[in-house]
Amino acid sequence: MNTKQILERIGLTKHESAIYLALLELGPSHIAKISEKTSIHRPLVYKAIPSLLEKKLITQTRRAKRTIYMAEPPNRLETMFDDLRIDFFEALPDLEDQYSANDQKPRVRFLQGKDGTKRVFDDIVRSLKKGDVFYRISSNADGQEKKDKYVPRNYRKMRDEKKLERQVITNSQTAKHKIAKLDRFVKVMPDDLGPFDHNVTEVIYGDKVAFIDYGSETAMIIESKKIAEFQKHVFKMFYKKL
Repeated sequence: MNTKQILERIGLTKHESAIYLALLELGPSHIAKISEKTSIHRPLVYKAIPSLLEKKLITQTRRAKRTIYMAEPPNRLETMFDDLRIDFFEALPDLEDQYSANDQKPRVRFLQGKDGTKRVFDDIVRSLKKGDVFYRISSNADGQEKKDKYVPRNYRKMRDEKKLERQVITNSQTAKHKIAKLDRFVKVMPDDLGPFDHNVTEVIYGDKVAFIDYGSETAMIIESKKIAEFQKHVFKMFYKKL
């Protein structure tokens, strides 16, 4: 994806993107120079200028009876992106309410490949609120948690920033590799129950239950308050017995 496409994805029109990039390269310029650089007809340049001024991506000044336009530093784009992100998350609860009210039946999403499993972990940290708890059962065949291969790059950072607590049931081989943490509580599946090495992980979080099969690199997210509460109840009973 090139720079122009990125600008268009955060809200600039095709002409606005071209004009802003041209001004970054040209420096202070008048309309005729911008039109020549971008190959955009002058009336269309004039039409795009007010929007760029409103977005604070360019400024204007007068020189020798001519209006000159200048590009603002690119970090202004970061501010625009942050503002868009804030607006999105403010609107998200209303969208989720509409989504939930539409149908009370469980919703199931199937995800495939490493990107699919990463989407599960991304959904965990984005769905939960600060200080929430999630519950995980891991039966890793190799005795270690799946790390960077199946986890988004910013997962642990977001998880720790939200101070998410997790309760974990796993096998003795995996437990050996875990470092004690204040926000993680681990219990071990007894060896006398037989091998616990199915290479499958279950995560219960919020109103969702996710299953990840690392062997086939397939994941499934079930969104249902009733099913999540049931699985959470079963987990807690079993966790208490260990």
